[in-house]
Amino acid sequence: MRAYRHVALVLIALLGAALIIFPLAAGLPKKTQAVDDLTNDFRPAFTKTALAESKTDLVTMNEMLAQLQKETLPGLAQQANLTTPQLISLMGATAPEVGKGLAQVNEIMPRFNKLAGTMDAQAENFRQADEIPTADDPNTVVTYLYLVPGIILLVVGVGGLLFSFVGTKAVLSTVCLTLAAVVGLGMVVGVFATGVIGKTKASEKMFTAFQPTFTDAGYKQARTDLDTLGAMATGMKTKSIPSMAALLRKPAPQFTAELATQYPKVGKGLLETDRILAKFSALVDNIGANIDTFKDADSIPDEKTEVSVMPWLLFGPGLAVFLLSGVALVLQYTGRAAGSPEPVATPTPSDVSV
Repeated sequence: MRAYRHVALVLIALLGAALIIFPLAAGLPKKTQAVDDLTNDFRPAFTKTALAESKTDLVTMNEMLAQLQKETLPGLAQQANLTTPQLISLMGATAPEVGKGLAQVNEIMPRFNKLAGTMDAQAENFRQADEIPTADDPNTVVTYLYLVPGIILLVVGVGGLLFSFVGTKAVLSTVCLTLAAVVGLGMVVGVFATGVIGKTKASEKMFTAFQPTFTDAGYKQARTDLDTLGAMATGMKTKSIPSMAALLRKPAPQFTAELATQYPKVGKGLLETDRILAKFSALVDNIGANIDTFKDADSIPDEKTEVSVMPWLLFGPGLAVFLLSGVALVLQYTGRAAGSPEPVATPTPSDVSV
C-alpha cells in the first residue's frame, strides 16, 4: 500500500510538472493574448445588427450593379443612339476607372458576397470562441488553467512524497493526496462545466473557415477590389454621369434625378456607395492588420494540432490525478481498517541515550 502511495505521489508530481511546462513550451501566453486581440477587434462586426446591416448593404450593391448592367447602360445607350458596348467604351475613355470597374465587377462582387456569407455562417462559432473559457473571462486565463493546478500538484506530490517517508507525519501525505484528488476532480468537472469542448470545436471551425481570408494574398485581393469599386463609384458620379448628361443635352442635376427615378436601384446605390464601401474598407483594413494575430491564435496548441485537443489536455491529467490519489486514499483507508496501521519510525540503537 505504501509503495503504491509513493508511486501515486511521484506520478502526481510529474503530471503537475507537465501542466506547468506545457503552456509555457506551447507559447500559450502569447497565443491566448492573440485570441483576445482578435476577438476584441472583430466583435463589433459579428453582432447580429452588424451582420444584418452588411447583408442589406451587399443587397444594395448587388442590385445596383445588376440594374446598371442589365437596364441602365442599355437604356442610356439607346437614348444616345449608341450600342451598349459603344457606350461602355465611351465611358471608359472618359473615366478609365469606370471602364475598369465595369469589366471586373462580376468577379469582385462574388468575393465580397463570399466574405459576408462566411461571416454570417461563422457568427455563432465566433461567439462560442469568444467565450473561452467563460463569457466573463479573457482567453488569457486558459494559460493559468494549466499553470495553477500544475503548481499545486507539483507541490503536493513532492510534499506528500517527503512526508510519506516520515512515519510520524504520515497524516500530512494523506492531506496532500486529498488535496490532489480535489484538484484533479476540479479539472475534470471544470472542463464540462465551462463547455470548452464544444467551444473549442466551434473555434476550430471558425479558424478553418477564415484561413484563406487572413493571408497576405487574401488581404491584397480584397484591398484591390475595394479600391477598384471605390474608384468606379467616384468616377461614375464625377465624370460619367456629367458626361452622359452633356451627351444627352440635359443639365447634370436633371439627368441625375431622372436616372434615380427611372432606375431606383442604381439611384439608391449611388447615394449609399460611399458609406457601404467605407464600412467594408474598415473591415478589410482590420483583416490586414490582424494577419499575424490570426496565425498566432490559430496555432493553439501548435500549428499541426487542432485547438479542440486543449480540453482533453486538461481533462486527461485531471482524471489521472483523481484516480491515482483516490485509489491511494482508498488503499490507505482499507489498510488501516484491516488493522495494518502505517509503520512508524523506530529508533535505532544510535538514537537511544546511554
